Amino acid sequence: MNLSGMFNSEEAILLAAMIAQSYQQFEYDKLVLPKGYSLRLTIRALAGVEEPEEEVFGYIAESKNNIVIVFRGTRTFKDNESDQDLYQVPYPFVRNAGNTHRGFTRIYQSARNELIGALNKLSAAKILMVSGHSLGGALAVLAAFDISANTRFQNIAAYTYGSPRVGDPDFASRFNRTVKKSFRIINVHDIIPTLPANAYPPPFTKNGLFYRHVNTKVPISFQLNSLPVRNHEIVCYFKFLSRRNPDFSKALCADNPGFCPDTGLCVPFIGICSAEEDEE
Repeated sequence: MNLSGMFNSEEAILLAAMIAQSYQQFEYDKLVLPKGYSLRLTIRALAGVEEPEEEVFGYIAESKNNIVIVFRGTRTFKDNESDQDLYQVPYPFVRNAGNTHRGFTRIYQSARNELIGALNKLSAAKILMVSGHSLGGALAVLAAFDISANTRFQNIAAYTYGSPRVGDPDFASRFNRTVKKSFRIINVHDIIPTLPANAYPPPFTKNGLFYRHVNTKVPISFQLNSLPVRNHEIVCYFKFLSRRNPDFSKALCADNPGFCPDTGLCVPFIGICSAEEDEE
């Protein structure tokens, strides 16, 4: 796939900001959309392993020409339980499409009927962008494949940010053949895209577990000395992607007050290990 001919920095910056809004939606029940977009569905799904609980995971928004699906990442103990449920199940929505991470698949499956039902009420002639960060990136991969295979939508783009691996090599291969426009944006200093590992050989399970990333990798680089937080946060992805197209980013934020995220966190973390160091 030719990145230079397909990757769109304006879409990537816009979607990063829309994903940041999904965290505001979850934490504060507040959602600011860019001008021209209207909310069509609040996505709710079940998170957790043995006692799942319903949570808000994102939304669908629509404009004159586009439809956007947005998934947030991990924020709760239940989310983290699902993240760690890395046994695999057959991908439920396409026959013979390999195996996917059980925790991610269960979350998406619990939201799937309402999500597909809402999409089917919208115009399939519009551009559909499916996006997500972290755990939400995994949900976006599951959704983009499902929508591509099982709905009337033809013009689909998937944009993920700091996404973990989602399925086995068979799933990744089928996804890559089906979702032609897919961009896996990763900070090379972000730990989450290294998970789950490529392989968990026996005796972890009888036959082992194997994971492979989907296409297409779009690397960026920012080192903020905080692997689980600053190197991974969507607001920092937004900040450093914006440097690829500063004029667009500046105009986007100026035209949409309250929409762009606060990137004040996105500076190098200066950590200390003891009170003595603090006193020095």
